Amino acid sequence: MQYDREARAARNHALSRLVNEQVAALNAAFAEVTDTFAIACECADSTCLQMLSIEPDAYERVRETPRQFAVLRGHALPAETVVSEADGYVVVESEALVSVVAAEVAAAE
Repeated sequence: MQYDREARAARNHALSRLVNEQVAALNAAFAEVTDTFAIACECADSTCLQMLSIEPDAYERVRETPRQFAVLRGHALPAETVVSEADGYVVVESEALVSVVAAEVAAAE
């Protein structure tokens, strides 16, 4: 049961990350004007459709570590560690299976 939950969370994190990578080019154009861009919350909840604003440099720092994800406040799982906080969102680091799947997705890019 715990493994199934972790696998689902891993897939949801990875899917959010892939969506955000696809909109990165469009966001880059807007960031030149606004200094921030919008990304999908990268939380493990597959029903979450909320967006957050993040600075391009901050998002690049999150992306440097495949186990880290930008999520809205209150969207972190108990098993995740909050590694930094910003206005409107936190950066979490996921452990175990989530980390493995996220690293595999990052390597495939």
